Amino acid sequence: MIDLFINREKDSFKEYSTAPRIVDVLKWRIRDKLSKRLMDEDKVPSVRVDTDLLKREMNYLLWVGHSTVLINVNGKKILLDPVFSNRLLTLKRVSPIDFSIKDLTPIDYVLISHNHIDHLETDVLRILKDHPRYLIPLGLDYFMRRHRIKNYITFDWYECYREREIEFTFVPAQHWSQRGIFDRNKSLWGGWIIRTEGISFYFAGDTGYCDIFKRLRRIYGKVDMAMLPIGAYSPRWFSYKNHMSPYDALRAFGDLNSDFILPIHWGAFRLGQEGVIEPIRRLFSLWEKERIEDERLIFLPAGGVLSLPRMSKTAISSNSGV
Repeated sequence: MIDLFINREKDSFKEYSTAPRIVDVLKWRIRDKLSKRLMDEDKVPSVRVDTDLLKREMNYLLWVGHSTVLINVNGKKILLDPVFSNRLLTLKRVSPIDFSIKDLTPIDYVLISHNHIDHLETDVLRILKDHPRYLIPLGLDYFMRRHRIKNYITFDWYECYREREIEFTFVPAQHWSQRGIFDRNKSLWGGWIIRTEGISFYFAGDTGYCDIFKRLRRIYGKVDMAMLPIGAYSPRWFSYKNHMSPYDALRAFGDLNSDFILPIHWGAFRLGQEGVIEPIRRLFSLWEKERIEDERLIFLPAGGVLSLPRMSKTAISSNSGV
């Protein structure tokens, strides 16, 4: 259970789950190799981004892929967990994207959930420099300074920042942080609640299923759209404390009582044993089984754009392809 107030150890942040040990990682990789499991040959549907469209004065949400989301609302561009490269170290993007961060500028805010490489790309910092304002977890300032970024604000859980008609709140998640060999849990991790006139969002970042979703509902009320991770859940013995399965995401969606769900953290990089489009297929199957209204599930291809605040069944079905 996540403690709402005590998340400190002597010189780092306390884990609320067991982060994978090196021996666990090796064991998983060996088993994965021996089982000769192959990645899905199917590609994640993608569309060519109309960059001219994105420059118009309209409210929209763009799913870049994986956990990277751009929200343009009420004249402000908000970029979450920016990753645009088609390769991250040994991770190759399954469905390459044909646009870059430069096509989306100017950006007003960059929000970071935690420091893992599939959620924070250094090339983005190099390109954007200090032009946007970065909202980052407590303890990540060392990383920003290393990359010569000065325009940032650090957040502890439940801290809030308001600017004119927009409000950002950093909230707990069941996960962990590590970027290098010696910085395990030296920075915090979490999700974001974004509220502005007419619409609100919850971005979970990376998290295992836990009681935090019910708590967020009690503390902050209902948000319109929940962006919840559905991938990197297999094998379960290895991942269940830190990554949600599609079933877990569906439970979290119910706990939050949001109007819409946008599945994230799937389809770009093979981070688990499951196939690359297995997460969304499983979510579709569970959705149909539970008989939830179709229009509440927002499916976008990589590069897909959703007009806000109108989130209609037509917008969803026109982007379908799995």
